[in-house]
Amino acid sequence: MPRRTLVLSSLACVAAAILAPAPSAAQPAAPPAAARPAPAPSAAQPAPAGAAPPAGAAPPAETAPSSEAAAPPSEAAPPAEAAAPADTAPPADAAPSAEPASPDGAPVEPDAGRWHPARTAPPPWDASLPEAALGPPPPPELKPRDATLDGAGLPLGRRGAIGVETSSFTGGDSDVSGLAVSLFARMPFAGHTFLDVRVPFGLAIDERTDAVLGNVTLGAHHVGRAGRALWLTVGGAVGLATLSGRTHDHRSYEPVGASRAYWDLHEYFPSILPIHARLGAEIHAGLLIARAQLEPVLYIPLGRNEEYEVAIQHAAELQIGHGIGGGVRVQGVALPTFDNVSVRHAVARNVYVFALEPFLAMERRSTFLRAGLLLPFDEELGPPLDHTWGFRLGAGVRVD
Repeated sequence: MPRRTLVLSSLACVAAAILAPAPSAAQPAAPPAAARPAPAPSAAQPAPAGAAPPAGAAPPAETAPSSEAAAPPSEAAPPAEAAAPADTAPPADAAPSAEPASPDGAPVEPDAGRWHPARTAPPPWDASLPEAALGPPPPPELKPRDATLDGAGLPLGRRGAIGVETSSFTGGDSDVSGLAVSLFARMPFAGHTFLDVRVPFGLAIDERTDAVLGNVTLGAHHVGRAGRALWLTVGGAVGLATLSGRTHDHRSYEPVGASRAYWDLHEYFPSILPIHARLGAEIHAGLLIARAQLEPVLYIPLGRNEEYEVAIQHAAELQIGHGIGGGVRVQGVALPTFDNVSVRHAVARNVYVFALEPFLAMERRSTFLRAGLLLPFDEELGPPLDHTWGFRLGAGVRVD
């Protein structure tokens, strides 16, 4: 009888441990209960169900409620404050005993439980934080850049372009007037080398109106940087003899050349093959821009013309302002061999022509515009605003 009672009591303890609810992952497991000695058999403890009572034994008056009730008084369960029962859940407001950990073992901040540190991108709500939390964005890196230069380090006026130049001439005491229109192109070829094309047209009014096509010129020039703010230009061109003295009267081209104070006279001089050399310089000093030109031209005679002629044109400019500016241009055309010209031309009586031109200029990275008032001081063309005066205009677009 004692052995059977001990076995049944042990089976009841094992069944109670299996049926008890498992502790949650967040709550630490309750410490195991201290080992209790097996309860001593007593006459009041009933026999387990299914076991027949021994012969002659009287049935118990009532059934014990549980195995714990049969435990001796000396082995009673500890009070509630000493150890919580294993099947009792902790209160909702109780803090967890341990911080949650990420898969890699690093602790996770309590307020960062919404995203996992293993993610490669922050959660979407991070981009919508207020500016005060994100702070101002870092300022972009600014590189100093001269607004007067292009990306290749050239002055805007030296870049490639396609445009038109016009100049008009009006006589103060006569009905003679002329208009010169030249289409030009400076096309980038390689680096800072450009191909040049000029196609001049002319319109002369002197008792009648004549239109002419001047000598077309083809050439090239190179712009090189000689210092931090100094650029040099070297180039040349060769003209085509498209203006002939046989087909045009002198009154159809003389006023056209006078509209420029005889600058680029070879474009409106008949029966020649001009060879044009170009030298130039440009320097920047703050708001000031200074330019200089020296351009000798050789006139090779053709047809009825039998004389070689030489013209040396030169000019200097001083401009204030870059994007929008103004200044003055001083130009001169030396004609040392024109005292003996085999073709009829009014310039044959001159050896030097001097002119002054105040101008306004606007340079942009895609367009340009320049306007000036040409005031010749030559004995034949001057004095300015009394005998003759001219108006010059140039405009175009950039192609590089």
